[in-house]
Amino acid sequence: MGHTRYQGSNSLGWETPAVSIQSAFINGFAAACLLGSTALTMPAHAQATGNPGETVDFEADQISYDADTGEILALGRVLLKRDGYTLRAGEVRYNEKTGEAQASGAVELIAPNGDRIMAPRIELSDSLKRAFVEDIRLIMSDGAQVAAASGVRNDNETTLEKAVYSPCKVCADGSDKQPLWQIKAVKVTHDREKRRLYYKDASLEILGIPVMWTPYFSHPDPTVDRASGLLPLDIQTTKNLGFVIGVPYYHVFSESSDATFTPTYTSKEGLLLESEYRQHLGFGQFEVDGSITYADQRDEITNDPTGEKEFRGHISSAGEFNHSKRWRSTYRLNWASDDTFLRRYDISDADTLISEYLLEGFYGRSYVSARTIGFQGLRIEDVAGKTAFALPLIDAEYIPSFQPLGGTVKLRGNALALHRTDGLDTQRVSLSANWQRRWITANGFVIDADALLRADAYNLDDADQPDDAAFAGTFGSRSGSEWRNLARVTGTVTWPLVKFTEGGSHTIEPIAEITVSPRRGTPDNIVNEDSRAFELNDLNLFSAERASGYDLWEEGSRLTYGLRWRFDGADWTTDVMLGQSWRLSGTDLVFADGAGLEGDVSDLVGRTLITYKGWLDFEHRYRVDEQTFAVRRNEINVAMANEKRGLTVGYLKLDRDLGFINREDREEIRASAFYQIKENWRLSGGFTHRLTGAIIDGVAEDSGGVEYDVGVSYTNECIDLGLRVRKTFTRDRDVEPGTSILFRLKLKNLG
Repeated sequence: MGHTRYQGSNSLGWETPAVSIQSAFINGFAAACLLGSTALTMPAHAQATGNPGETVDFEADQISYDADTGEILALGRVLLKRDGYTLRAGEVRYNEKTGEAQASGAVELIAPNGDRIMAPRIELSDSLKRAFVEDIRLIMSDGAQVAAASGVRNDNETTLEKAVYSPCKVCADGSDKQPLWQIKAVKVTHDREKRRLYYKDASLEILGIPVMWTPYFSHPDPTVDRASGLLPLDIQTTKNLGFVIGVPYYHVFSESSDATFTPTYTSKEGLLLESEYRQHLGFGQFEVDGSITYADQRDEITNDPTGEKEFRGHISSAGEFNHSKRWRSTYRLNWASDDTFLRRYDISDADTLISEYLLEGFYGRSYVSARTIGFQGLRIEDVAGKTAFALPLIDAEYIPSFQPLGGTVKLRGNALALHRTDGLDTQRVSLSANWQRRWITANGFVIDADALLRADAYNLDDADQPDDAAFAGTFGSRSGSEWRNLARVTGTVTWPLVKFTEGGSHTIEPIAEITVSPRRGTPDNIVNEDSRAFELNDLNLFSAERASGYDLWEEGSRLTYGLRWRFDGADWTTDVMLGQSWRLSGTDLVFADGAGLEGDVSDLVGRTLITYKGWLDFEHRYRVDEQTFAVRRNEINVAMANEKRGLTVGYLKLDRDLGFINREDREEIRASAFYQIKENWRLSGGFTHRLTGAIIDGVAEDSGGVEYDVGVSYTNECIDLGLRVRKTFTRDRDVEPGTSILFRLKLKNLG
């Protein structure tokens, strides 16, 4: 007779261990059958082998076989083990003539993954293909429990009557305390082929109180990693949208693609439709999400409805693809129908949307890339016709194997074309050769040499229409073509002095750097497109080329000096740096006022970084005016956190008087914190507060709050419950300041 397995099921369809009761008994009692004994007592422990490689261990106080009736009986502390499955029972009977088997007396089946099924009695018939269980209880490896009055298994389907499911813990003392939530159903059917459970007449109870009833309910069993179905609701109230409820539906198309569709109702703006699609292609992956609504058109000044309707929405997408071992590409696409849609519907706080495609090639230590970049400005002062897009932007770097004079040579090329539909167009080609070498002397000096030769060619069209007048003047005063030859030599000397003490090591490192570049002057029709945000700081002070782009070039000669101290201990790490630059020759006209390089002597820049035992991080970066000693930039960030509590505090003061939009001076403080009250309760909150009035995006803003939020959450093994209150003070056309309340409820294994 072949092996026939019993497979029971719990109320949510987790399959119980496939324990081969028949195989265990037939092989275990073979010797007794051959002896022809009608009732032979077997040893209390035995081992048998069925199919090759399959071993069944069983134990019992007494094992007997009746040849007349064909019944095998195991009594007293019966234990059977096979392939990681375990069966425990007080008594097990098997009749080889009828093919029926019964296990009784605190029956327990344990699967290799830790799932346990318990029942007072299990009956199997039809050559063990049909199973009937009464008073079944299943405890799964994740702690979830299922109980049912009875269960029947037929072929590929299991049906449970009067079933209850809950992943919540219940008291171990046997009290009748209700779990936090549970699902009750008159009947639950588990289709193992479809790997899905079907409920009939089901109700959801929270704290023993029925809160929802449905005649039909279905969800996948735990063997399914991804399955189509509803996700937890998104419920909130906001000043701009009123009451908001989103009902996300997740759909699986295949193993490599899925989508989420979310219809969202808002009491003030009607229906918003959102969707997200994701797919893996084998050689790459991408995702696309978007939204659309047909809402009231509003006046940009008064925010009152105009009586007209308009479509509003957005599209966002990103992806990455490996075309070969050497070539890959990435992209991101972002678009919104208007300036305020993303903020009004609480999708994003971005003030500029960037779309980009990048193709990269890697050849050993050499590299080449081509990209296109587009921007969509969402600030009130942004003008679409004067917003540039790059097509193309090409970078290439080649590092030959030869090392002239013991150094490394890098050959670089860059090409850029910037286009504006109603403004300045710029084209640039740049070629450069760079040589670098390091020496370490016997007395510990570290010497770095860096030499550069570069040629730039420019062409400008519509130079009389700059996108920002602040960057006109010396730059971009006339259209036409221009070229320039650039050269630079930089030498850097550091002398790290190390002292070891009982508490750790101290490193004092004086730094001196001299840079020389011929004074040629900047041609009138070379415009600064890629280095507008330049500001002297501790990160670029000792850079040979301080500006990150190509357009801004610092000519003449300069001496840069500073001191660095570092301490490395068992618990503490401290890094302190202070430095300054002195222009020996050249001009400061290429730098904006307030950037820190207005005169021959630069502002002082420095930093202090401290870490302690992995739970404290302190960062202080600053820039001090070299004449008045006024603090032009002061930025402090402190983060302290462990498993139960955390605090982050930041302070920023900008007093640069740059006069550029988006780089306004301001002073603000921000903080966020969390506190684990108990094992399951957690408090969190934060704020951003403006300490002084400021001009933000061209609009005068008073001092005061920017944003406050506070939240509380409760999380345990079966529920995730949260409440968050957020208050904003920002006003931008149809985005008004106000208070939002967000509610979160997630039930484990449901959505």
